[in-house]
Amino acid sequence: MISLRENWRIVMLVAFLLASAFALVGPIGGSDPGTQTDFVELSGEQQELTLDRSTIQLDNTTLETTNGSDTIVASNATIEVRGDITDRTDASARVTNGSITVADGTLVVPSNADISRTQGTVGIPNETTLRAENSQVTLAIERQADSGLTNLQYGFDLAGGTRIRAPLVGLHATDIDVGDNQSREVNAQIAEELGVEQIDVRVRQGTIEVFDDDVSRAEFASALQSAGYGVQAEDINNGVTSETRANVVNILQSKIDQTGLSGGTVTTVGDGLVVVEVPNAEPSDVRDTVSERGVVRIVASVREPGSNTTTNTTVITGDDIASTGQIGPREDENGNIVGWQAPVTLNEQGAQQFQSQMNALNFTDARGIGNCDATGGADRPGSYCLVTTLDGEPVRYNGMGEDLAGGLRDGSWSDTPTFTIGASSAEQAQEVKISLEVGSLPTNLDLTGSEHDISYLQPSLAQEFKSLSLVTGLLAWFGVAGMVFLRYRKVRVAIPMIFTAVAEVFILLGFAAVSGLALDLSHIAGLIAVIGTGVDDLIIIADEILQQGEVATGRVFESRFRKAFWVIGAAAVTTIIAMSPLTILSVGDLFGFAIVTIVGVLIGVLITRPAYGDILRNLVLSEDQR
Repeated sequence: MISLRENWRIVMLVAFLLASAFALVGPIGGSDPGTQTDFVELSGEQQELTLDRSTIQLDNTTLETTNGSDTIVASNATIEVRGDITDRTDASARVTNGSITVADGTLVVPSNADISRTQGTVGIPNETTLRAENSQVTLAIERQADSGLTNLQYGFDLAGGTRIRAPLVGLHATDIDVGDNQSREVNAQIAEELGVEQIDVRVRQGTIEVFDDDVSRAEFASALQSAGYGVQAEDINNGVTSETRANVVNILQSKIDQTGLSGGTVTTVGDGLVVVEVPNAEPSDVRDTVSERGVVRIVASVREPGSNTTTNTTVITGDDIASTGQIGPREDENGNIVGWQAPVTLNEQGAQQFQSQMNALNFTDARGIGNCDATGGADRPGSYCLVTTLDGEPVRYNGMGEDLAGGLRDGSWSDTPTFTIGASSAEQAQEVKISLEVGSLPTNLDLTGSEHDISYLQPSLAQEFKSLSLVTGLLAWFGVAGMVFLRYRKVRVAIPMIFTAVAEVFILLGFAAVSGLALDLSHIAGLIAVIGTGVDDLIIIADEILQQGEVATGRVFESRFRKAFWVIGAAAVTTIIAMSPLTILSVGDLFGFAIVTIVGVLIGVLITRPAYGDILRNLVLSEDQR
């Protein structure tokens, strides 16, 4: 009878296998697998494409969707399908959670077709044939991604999607002696010298950076000289500092996580390149996300009565925001949706400053309340508008409300400093909200120079890579199994060895499912390496125990096993030390290979190889000998 006390390592192995099985197929994630995007070209008179439950984006051409008597035609327009589509028959289409968007064109439908519009776009939820007539059409087809049989997530190589590699815009000078109380003054002076905004200059102790691709090294050096620093053009470094780069990576990762681009990762490679990989996403979506800095401001735009000039004063920035709320529609007095808004709460300093500025700029008296010419305000002299800007572009004009003005005037508003930032669409409002939550990027990715690269991998091609990776893993396993059988020619020795190697990979996949590790080709290479090194160690154990003469007692077995384990333990430590630099240096895809290899070695040394020793002891020793 097998003693649990003597075979606790086997029990631990079984427990980890069960936990891994639950992690792989159990309800641990429950996350939406998201969508996958394919680009398809239709050209000529006859080429057709049949889709089922798809998103369609079409630019500046004519597309007909035909389904019996139901025809939708877009001429010189953009049709974006976003949102859930329900209750569609051959003669009707219903769109929920969105709006129909047609740019520079018209939307034509049959007289018997009923299309309802609720903040979304035109949708084709059922099987529909698309036909391009005498034109070439490039379609972005967005389908619901297959969640698969397991909870494993796949990265760019195995899921398809978009990868962007680009440097960050910026120049920096080091070894600058800036006093603790001089940062603000130096920032303003250099920004003025260069003709850029203060947000594009960052002053830290010993370092000054500028984030504007129109500024040359000579101009930056000249501005520093004007500020009293003896810096020459050759002293200016291209790119940004490591602190700024790390900040950009963190903010971009947060933006990607909150914009629905699930599974995206942001890393650095080499000295200055940032790599953004987003599975199942088209390049335009990823490019928009990473190229927008997300600088949100509320600007008080004032034109005094009798004046022809407008004065703009920034009254709220992202630094003044303490928290944000759920976005929602903005309605007029008749209940019509006239825009969208993101509720925010200001911090104490921002609230006091905003309250003071609104009173000083006359927004809270009869001249300013409801008097914004951009929104068709009251027919009174002058104009007092609060303009929401995102990356310097206005996204919404609002007048001062009477209730808000009253609270600002008597000072009671600062007790509960809530404010709604307006936007023209739900998408803009959500973008504003995300920008306020994760912060604005200090600089942009440089997507104009020769160093940048934008790659798109078709999900269908990535699916082939996934299948080939599985075949490669199976070939590696069968190859190792064959060599083991040739080496020992004993089933009772070889079968447990192969089972232990498979268990090691299975537990490693369970770790990937629990940790949310998005598998790519580098991880697959790590898994194959784990199979090889794992079986090597198991062979060392088997040889040390079986090739050194008869194993007569449990004490002899333990002595030989302990000797073998010291060897594989030392080898494991060597492997971990060798791989560790790859986990902390910016070496791109090698990071994934190193992580999987290190975790696999730890699983082997701590779980599977000790368990194999217990299995082998039960096979070679009788109960009396143990």
